[in-house]
Amino acid sequence: MTRPDLDERLCRILKFVVESHVQSAEPVGSQYVRAAYHLSISPATIRSAMQRLESLGLLGHPHTSAGRVPTEAGYRTYVDRLMEPEELPPGTRRAIDSMLAPSDAGDPDASAAATHALARASRHLALLACRPFGQQRVERVELVRLASGTVLLAIGGGEGDLPATSWRIAPPPDAPLLARAERWIRARLPAAGPDELRRLAAGAAQEAEPDLRGLLADALERGARLLESIEAPAVRIDGAEQIAKQPEFQSAARLKALVSILAEREGLTRVLEPTAGSPRVRISIGRENGGGAIGVCSVVATGITVSGRSGSIGVLGPLRMPYPRLVSLVTYVSRRLAERA
Repeated sequence: MTRPDLDERLCRILKFVVESHVQSAEPVGSQYVRAAYHLSISPATIRSAMQRLESLGLLGHPHTSAGRVPTEAGYRTYVDRLMEPEELPPGTRRAIDSMLAPSDAGDPDASAAATHALARASRHLALLACRPFGQQRVERVELVRLASGTVLLAIGGGEGDLPATSWRIAPPPDAPLLARAERWIRARLPAAGPDELRRLAAGAAQEAEPDLRGLLADALERGARLLESIEAPAVRIDGAEQIAKQPEFQSAARLKALVSILAEREGLTRVLEPTAGSPRVRISIGRENGGGAIGVCSVVATGITVSGRSGSIGVLGPLRMPYPRLVSLVTYVSRRLAERA
């Protein structure tokens, strides 16, 4: 998108219109902007500035109303150039901390607690998704001979649980042989998922010592199949009732579109994926999220790590969202989730 050339006055007026529309959900007129922000310039000057912003595609003029509303391009310009993250009130931070604190009955699912806390605090739809193990880099491998003579293979990322598989080998390999095989694999990690494990298996036939080749080929192939067998978890959502209350989803058509978004989780996974594992907050607006129902929504998301797997957490709502507050909320919840892990 080409960045429009805006002087200081146009930037101020655009910022006022965006923030007023987010608050009121109504078209914003020049008289309102002048009164709400105590501007000394005349309504005619403000109208002229708003007309200029409309000609640049940053404001729209719905129906015959005298007011304007931000367009997708207007929100994008506001997000990229004009907004500043809003400091969270102490009470909001305390409420989030309370919802994320382990209970006396045990430590419940941290991802469920984080999604619920974000939905409650944001009053929008909260989303959380983690990549399946099959899409993770393999950074750890353990080979263990069990008492029954079965060999156990455990693999995983840098932290968290390691999925495992076991099988019988005749005759069972001794502990020193397993240790050598484990060291051979670890020296070639990280590996980028099943395909990389299979490439290591093929390489073992040429590179490994003869007594290791069969064991390595078997272990690495079984590891690849283990990763492929673990399905991606469904996108976790919370706060559907919150987003359904937004004015943008009160019509039957828009409510139907919202239901389709919640039913078709692939679209939610797709818009979250670019932030997986990244510490930066990403804001995608409208058609930046793709076509269909999700193309009339915005997503504010950032990367997280849960049980050694990279993923994303964020909020979804209409284009008219309080972006400065949501950036701070998403950042705070993701940080608290990382501290709890």
